[in-house]
Amino acid sequence: MTTKEKIYQSAIELFSIHGYHELGMRDLAKSVGIKASSIYNHYKSKEDILMDIAYDLIADLKQYVYPLYKRLDLSPREFFLNLSIETNNFFERQKINQLTKLIMPLQFQIERLRHLLHTEFIQKPRTSFNYYFKTLMEKGKMRKDDPMLAAKMYHSFFVYHFYEKFLSDKPDGFLVNYENLFRNHINLFMDYFNIA
Repeated sequence: MTTKEKIYQSAIELFSIHGYHELGMRDLAKSVGIKASSIYNHYKSKEDILMDIAYDLIADLKQYVYPLYKRLDLSPREFFLNLSIETNNFFERQKINQLTKLIMPLQFQIERLRHLLHTEFIQKPRTSFNYYFKTLMEKGKMRKDDPMLAAKMYHSFFVYHFYEKFLSDKPDGFLVNYENLFRNHINLFMDYFNIA
């Protein structure tokens, strides 16, 4: 493991235990056994480390979740269920759970992080849903309406539930414990828009 990788791993562990704001670059350098000044050879700032952690999470999101949006071989019900259940399972993985617990509270304090999460957690899924609903509407498989509004209506439930996870007293397993609620949302949405 390189020194930079050691700093990265130590940062995840120590940020999770002590909090991002409570830990300094000097503390991180000490945790991996290097001089305080030499940590800057690897990272210019603590925020850069945090952004690497966020990019790591997004890389996994791109690998495991984004392809689910392209499953056009599935019926709409199968598409929604597959995407919902697999996304929830993804966010409950130990590594992903640890990273999201770390970065979610900081999104309103660090501009670069806020921008990244807004793009990846809100804009990209909403754009994908917009495209999917527009396609269903064009094929006559969904009531004609504003596809972007439908995308916001559908996706907002999941965003709300995801954020509630981090506000609850028992966040671990929160998403997978509500699978029936997700199924009911899908059914209600499909009925409302007459999705075949």
